[in-house]
Amino acid sequence: MLGVRTLERRVKGPVGLMSITGIDILVDGLVLGIAFAAGAKAGILLTVALTIEVLFLGLTVANELGESGASKPKVIGSTAGLVLLLPLGALLGGPVSSMPLSIQGAFLAFGLIALLYLVTEELLTEAHEIKDRPWVTAMFFAGFLLLLLLDEMVG
Repeated sequence: MLGVRTLERRVKGPVGLMSITGIDILVDGLVLGIAFAAGAKAGILLTVALTIEVLFLGLTVANELGESGASKPKVIGSTAGLVLLLPLGALLGGPVSSMPLSIQGAFLAFGLIALLYLVTEELLTEAHEIKDRPWVTAMFFAGFLLLLLLDEMVG
């Protein structure tokens, strides 16, 4: 995580955004593969959450590349390449299922810590730099409630 932070500080613009986004998506895929190794329910819930995240990451990267003057084929190709890192990461996390339960737990803990770090260190800090509107806060809680309901429906 410290290496990612250093990379973020040194590389700016679209290349920096794509690098950081690529690492994030790859780690998310790794966590997804580990979650499926832990159980189908955890994997399905994480898939839903990560699908929404990757959608917005893809839109952000495409917008940033478009504003930098990149051609439409380059924007589409670069964004598609980033999205492919999610299943690649999931495939890398898949072999964890053949390891002992204690090691599976360690891998899952690492992945969850990485996600929590991203949320607390990056997203929450940036979210408080802009003025919140009540509907933005309400959408956060609505999304959380939706995931809880989905968890109950999956069983």
